[in-house]
Amino acid sequence: MKVTIEGPSALVTATKNTQNFNLYLNLKDLSIGQHRVQIKESGLNSELTYNIKPKYVTVNIQRRETKKFAVDVDYNKESLATGYEAGKTEVSPDTVTVTGAASEIEKINKVIVKPILPKGIKSTFDQEVLVQALDKNGKTVNVTLDPQTVHVKIPITIQSKQVSINLKQQGNSNNSNFTLESDVKNIRIFGTQSQIDAINDSVDIPVDVSDVTGNTKKSIDLGNALGSKVAFTDPETISVSISTGTSSSSSTNSNSSTSTNSSNSNSSSTNNNSSSSNNNSTEDNNNSEQ
Repeated sequence: MKVTIEGPSALVTATKNTQNFNLYLNLKDLSIGQHRVQIKESGLNSELTYNIKPKYVTVNIQRRETKKFAVDVDYNKESLATGYEAGKTEVSPDTVTVTGAASEIEKINKVIVKPILPKGIKSTFDQEVLVQALDKNGKTVNVTLDPQTVHVKIPITIQSKQVSINLKQQGNSNNSNFTLESDVKNIRIFGTQSQIDAINDSVDIPVDVSDVTGNTKKSIDLGNALGSKVAFTDPETISVSISTGTSSSSSTNSNSSTSTNSSNSNSSSTNNNSSSSNNNSTEDNNNSEQ
């Protein structure tokens, strides 16, 4: 609505700046139903004249009703980080008082709070949230709520337990005599309660040996190894030593070769000594003939 005022310039300016007047409807003695009511003013200086547009408004008077409603909670569970779960939601207070026209109260389908959880949340949500009264189509109903906000607490946790690991050879290889070892014997797995319950006291960790031709080490990503069985692990990776069993065999062959060469050398030396002895014998014969 619009109010036009006229009068002394200084008074008009002061009234415009302070707006120290009110417009009101006198609904006293009106019955339930629709009424055409004149808009009135109070507080304007008597030296001012005024014009209000529109001068009349239509008012629908209904029986006032007050009712209590339990507060429901609706939030996006997809906002939780992988493996995390929400516990029982706490709302305080868990009921609100709703006041309004009886026809509006009847439209209420539910009174609800819709907390907005940050994407990837990993800790308890604990905030004041605005209360809404909604009809069956999800639209806001024109009523007064007391209180207008409630305290919402949503516990958010992740389950975990410690398990031992079993290193398992995986992949095709010409050598089947692999030895797999790691300094890490136990890990902690994290996930939902159902994920944790589905795993016993140990987990198998596959180690791909299809590309292994000699003794080596591999870094194994436990998240990839366990897949969807868990959310994540601690530690995230482990180092695995892979032994092919061929190193000691090569060493034996080398020693055997060395031994043979050494024997041949000794044999040659013996023959030389024998030749030397024969020479000495010839000299003795010569001396004898003289």
